[in-house]
Amino acid sequence: MKKNITINLCSRLYQIDEDAYELLNHYTETLRNYFLKQEGGKEIAEDIEERIAELFDDLKAQGIEAITIEHVQTIIQQIGQLEEITGENTGDTAQAEDSTNANTKTESTKKPQNSKKFYRDSQNKVLAGVLAGCAQYFGGSTTGWRSGFVLISLLWGGINICSFTFHFFLILFVPALFMPIIAYLLAAMFTPETRTPEDRLMMKGKEVNPQNLSTEVQNINLMKEEKKEPSFWSIFLGVLCIGLSTALAIGFLVALGFFVAFLAAPDFMADNWWNISEKEVTAKISIPVIFCGIMLLTSIGIMLYCCIHAVVSAFGKTASLTTKQRVTWLVLWLLSLVGFIGSWANAVQVYSQTNTQMREEEYQEWVNTHTHNGFIFPDEDWAFFQKNGWELAEAKNTDRYTSKGEYMTGDPDVRYLDACNWDVPVIYEATKHENVKPGIYRLSAAVRAEAAGENANLCEKYIFVSGQDSIMGGMYKDNLLSCLARIPHQGDMTGNIWEILGMEAGIYKSSDPNYLNDPVLHELVNRLSASDKEKILKANKGRGYGWSYVYIDSIVVSAPTTLTYGIQVKDEETIPAPGWFSATDFKLEKIGDLPQKETPKKK
Repeated sequence: MKKNITINLCSRLYQIDEDAYELLNHYTETLRNYFLKQEGGKEIAEDIEERIAELFDDLKAQGIEAITIEHVQTIIQQIGQLEEITGENTGDTAQAEDSTNANTKTESTKKPQNSKKFYRDSQNKVLAGVLAGCAQYFGGSTTGWRSGFVLISLLWGGINICSFTFHFFLILFVPALFMPIIAYLLAAMFTPETRTPEDRLMMKGKEVNPQNLSTEVQNINLMKEEKKEPSFWSIFLGVLCIGLSTALAIGFLVALGFFVAFLAAPDFMADNWWNISEKEVTAKISIPVIFCGIMLLTSIGIMLYCCIHAVVSAFGKTASLTTKQRVTWLVLWLLSLVGFIGSWANAVQVYSQTNTQMREEEYQEWVNTHTHNGFIFPDEDWAFFQKNGWELAEAKNTDRYTSKGEYMTGDPDVRYLDACNWDVPVIYEATKHENVKPGIYRLSAAVRAEAAGENANLCEKYIFVSGQDSIMGGMYKDNLLSCLARIPHQGDMTGNIWEILGMEAGIYKSSDPNYLNDPVLHELVNRLSASDKEKILKANKGRGYGWSYVYIDSIVVSAPTTLTYGIQVKDEETIPAPGWFSATDFKLEKIGDLPQKETPKKK
């Protein structure tokens, strides 16, 4: 059913169809634009309009209530086209120039040039009409162009997501991901939209004449009637925008909640959500974060408004945004997005600088309170050294001096001397002092170690003992240096303690005579309690933790003195093999008295 409108022509009212009005308006505007340029042309145009009004009166006299497009076409034929009224060809004409006489011009008419012009199709659009315009200009169906664009966008996004790595900056990844959409938006911004029947004819490459105009006006009105029922693409866009609007609404509410919470309690939010406990850091990032929140809410709000408007217009409840409105909202959104990214980067930079400065100050304060005898001690290490009477004589290439978790019995709370570095060799020396009386002594300790490289077993890791008026001699295994016992490199499994207990339990065999025939080793192992022996055999899933007993025997002290003993690692100075060591249960014990000197017999 066609819509009728009331027009005022020469102070008379007429009912006319909408498509008939479009054709009549174009006809009268063409005549008026031409005659207004001529002297006395205004009166001519008014006379023609008066003639049209008279013909309309005749139609009303015949009982016709509403003027149709057929009536208007008949009236135009009666009055004549502009060319017929003026006796001139006002279309596109070309004047041929004589190649021998440039000043002589001969008028000659040519056919109108019907070259196509690219427009956005306003009558068949879902968003901006770019793809519908492509279908009119390049050929093909509008549905095909839209389906192809959706498919290309999905494939392009999938390829970019799959190829994205953290080596790329996000600010470069996002434009690449949305390149098809960005291209669509740019085309929508800079391509004109069809507003008149002439634009639609030029978009299709057809001649602008009354017959084509009449046909196009009818087509436009037909499309208007059809657009009253939502199309597939309108429904698709509406559903898509509903989902996007829902997500944006949730995001907006969440962002608004965080923003209000930060304004109300910035210290609480920073401490509980961003793990920032320092009020100085929170105070310095407050302004960038507030500005960042405003820009984020603005950008989400703009997208939410546009999506809601798209939903409403997709189902025909309101008109679509004009090009000017789209460009305005796009510019505002881009400005808010740039503001958000810039303020976020500024907040991160301020946080990083302030946090780094405070961490340096806190670390320096920690260093000052944890430096003892020229070495920086963690709290657990210093407590262990103080409790057990150890002194750190030398340490390099290690950030720890003790450890726990792999004690021979599997007890996770027992702490022991320990250092590790797999990049460079460790230098380490820990000592203990003990006053002793004359006699024969033995130093024993439970140790383990591991190093990298072909000559790892030749690395210099020792337990040692030294003192005045003492004679050191005899030791387990390689008697390389007096008062030293080398630490074997067996890693974090088995060890001679576990192996001796395994032999006694019948679960391990060894051909090493040092294990079978060394009474001191068996004595040291058999001192362990029954429960400790059982725990050692079960530790590390029955594989042991690599602990071995080493000892320095027959330490002869001839007079009261102070013996110094401990562990010494000099891998960096000899064979540079990085690795680790552990040592515990040092015991300096008297094992005999000095032999009595024979008294010379008196003669």
